[in-house]
Amino acid sequence: MKIQEEVKLIPLITPRAIVPKDVEGKRIDDFIRELFNNNETEVQDDDVLVITSKIVSFFEGGLIKLDDINPSRKARIIAKAFKKDARKVQILMETGKVIAVIPLKHTVKIPSLWNKMVKTSSDQEEMKSGYKSLNNSVFMIKAHAAYLDEGGMDNTNAPEGYITVLPKDPCAIAKIIKERIREEYKKDIGVIITDTISSTMRFGGQDIAIGYAGIDPITRTNFSKDLFGVPRSGGVDIVIDSIAGMAGLLIGQKTELTPAVILRGFNFAKEEDSSTGMNILEFPMKAGLIMGLFTIGSTIKFHIVNLFTFSRWPKRTRSIK
Repeated sequence: MKIQEEVKLIPLITPRAIVPKDVEGKRIDDFIRELFNNNETEVQDDDVLVITSKIVSFFEGGLIKLDDINPSRKARIIAKAFKKDARKVQILMETGKVIAVIPLKHTVKIPSLWNKMVKTSSDQEEMKSGYKSLNNSVFMIKAHAAYLDEGGMDNTNAPEGYITVLPKDPCAIAKIIKERIREEYKKDIGVIITDTISSTMRFGGQDIAIGYAGIDPITRTNFSKDLFGVPRSGGVDIVIDSIAGMAGLLIGQKTELTPAVILRGFNFAKEEDSSTGMNILEFPMKAGLIMGLFTIGSTIKFHIVNLFTFSRWPKRTRSIK
């Protein structure tokens, strides 16, 4: 087994915010070339280029002017019921299926949650007024093997009157970027396109991968032997999400001006089958439903057994030396 040595994260910074006129007649690989040049960075073999989906959307038709959207009757009815912009609802309907609707405006008022939000806000008054007028309900859309807030639609760091939507096929775009870099720089790299999701039952967000090329998205060591020579379950790590999370610390969400990051020195496995795309990470829906039923049954059984033990939950009985 090859031992992992030093790993570096190299931010690729743009001098200012990107506006619509900057993307006219350009492709995402043109912009990446400019990033390399402006940051005086030379790409190397086995680098992993991590790019935020927002900047990909800018150059791949995902920067949308809201006034150009003509919402359908269904979108207008849903928008009125949930106090949302009908144009945005129309875009959400075109993105994927709504799995759940979170009444954010009401849930943020729960005292325990509100206190956490106050502690993490840089401007509490802006936060209070913002939640009174925005985000009445958040639609969770299933896309790219993930559950995405508003389907990844976002108006942060987009010009006034515009929103960004995720690319339709991020894996295909990642592959194009990879091949263009191979053609121009003669380097073989991995490419990951990221987006931010809300962490399930945790306070905050996390960058994950929504597209990739040239890198195996998972490790494949389930039931291999551990350090003591015993075959163990586990070992299917989502490599591309781990890399996305690391890069997300530099890419940020607000004013960082860092649309891409190079990960250098990481020993990753090459992609085996480019036709699988994000499907390889998608948990089968039917299996998920059955697992949910089994889990509910097992949990009920546990609480019944726990109740009939007629004793308190034990305290720690062992000492730490």
